[in-house]
Amino acid sequence: MKTMNFSKLAFAAGLVGLCLFQTSCSSEVKEDIALNSETLTAAVNYPDPPLTWQEHWFEHNQLVQRVFFDDHLALYFDDDVDTAVTWPNTFLSDVWEYVKSNYGSFGDDPRLFTILHTGKYSGGHPSTYFDSSHDYRNVIDCGPYTWTDETPTGGINMLVHEVGHIVEIASKGVKSSPAWDIWKDSKWAEIFIYDVYKNLGKDDFAQEIYDDLMNKYDNFPRQNTQWFKDWFYPIYSQYGEGAVLNNFFELLAAHFPKNASGTEYSRRMNWGEFVHFWSGAAGTDLKPLAQNAFGWSTEWENQWVQAKSTFNQITY
Repeated sequence: MKTMNFSKLAFAAGLVGLCLFQTSCSSEVKEDIALNSETLTAAVNYPDPPLTWQEHWFEHNQLVQRVFFDDHLALYFDDDVDTAVTWPNTFLSDVWEYVKSNYGSFGDDPRLFTILHTGKYSGGHPSTYFDSSHDYRNVIDCGPYTWTDETPTGGINMLVHEVGHIVEIASKGVKSSPAWDIWKDSKWAEIFIYDVYKNLGKDDFAQEIYDDLMNKYDNFPRQNTQWFKDWFYPIYSQYGEGAVLNNFFELLAAHFPKNASGTEYSRRMNWGEFVHFWSGAAGTDLKPLAQNAFGWSTEWENQWVQAKSTFNQITY
């Protein structure tokens, strides 16, 4: 049971706000709500999220209003989102709670700030506690849906996808994504979404995305590559599920080159390093899996040999 749930209170106070992530953050609304002793136990020693939030990034300039918050989520809507939409309250709170349990904390603020728009912007975007652009908060900002359907195709996949980017670019207290040039925008997000659905008990959602991704093809690093079927799902299903996903980011934070302050990765990784680090995460040599999934070149072989020498503390 959630320790703090303001959905009913928010409606009673006439608030408008649900803040899921696409291209902006959130805004404030004024409310004066008396809290009982049970709800006051939430977010101990951390201030309540603001009632409104003025967006000030990209083309976003909405004053969004808080409609819900608890220990894990601060949700904002713009004026066009239907305030009868309440499923994100529990769903997104559960997503972020699971993320923190599997990947650790993301800065000091325990909450995911989510901004939802309706009929605006082309998609969604993330931001993290490293960035001033969104006021040093972990944010997802999404706009093209009505959010009335609690389904993967009704916007849920987008929301979890953007949360996956926060994990990708801000895990373990280090900024940036060394693997971005290799898996690009969506490949990591796909296995992340599947894992989130499984761990939240959303079996129908997990099966739907599994069926879709097992038949999905990409044109990188070669034509007809099946990233999910031939790479991520075998690693996930055979070597620890959510634990192996976390292991990859643990190894990056422990071993991959960073800037002088240790707060940001200093470069992107190559294919040999990618396979080496995932092998370390799985505890087994994944080169044969990579050869089957992606092909293999002399260049990658040389990179892989060098990676094993450079990062020789990673063993399998």
